[in-house]
Order: sequence, then C-alpha cells, then structure tokens
Amino acid sequence: LQDRFALHLYSVNGKHLSSVPLDEEVTAMCLTEDFVVLGTMQCRLEIRDLQSLKVAVSPVPMRVPVHSVSVTKEKSHILVGLEDGKLIVVGAGQPAEV
Repeated sequence: LQDRFALHLYSVNGKHLSSVPLDEEVTAMCLTEDFVVLGTMQCRLEIRDLQSLKVAVSPVPMRVPVHSVSVTKEKSHILVGLEDGKLIVVGAGQPAEV
C-alpha cells in the first residue's frame, strides 16, 4: 500500500508545486506562514516546511491519536487535541528552538 497517504502542495492558481508520500494517516492539519502542522492517527505531531513539505523538526510522539491541531496567534505554542479528550500544549517558536 505504498503512496496510500500523501501531502500535495498547490499554488493559489492551482499549479502543482510539490508532493510527499506519508507513512501515516493525517487526522488534523494547521497552516502558518512557514509551516504545516500535522496530527496523525498513529499518535504523532509533525511540523513540515510549507514550501518543501520536508520535516522541519523530529516528530513529537503523542500517546493517543490526534484529533485537532492549532497554532496560537503568537506562534509560541501548538495546541493538540487528542482522541481521549486531553489537550496537550507544545512549545513552538522557530524549529531550532522547539
């Protein structure tokens, strides 16, 4: 089942810019100016560069599947809603600081 999951990036005019295959099922996504934040059914939080779609920092393991992700207005934290109802707050900032 290769290429079962993938992330595709298109321009605002519909031009295909890039794609990456994913190993996990994405259940939540949030965009910032520079990054795409993904939560997965396999209990991981991923932060990828918005232009290249490459992983920006090592994935953060969660104990249960992720149902929602949101980045605070100040971009200082990522709010992660989990399947069991818990809310996890992850410090954000630039990738080198995470």
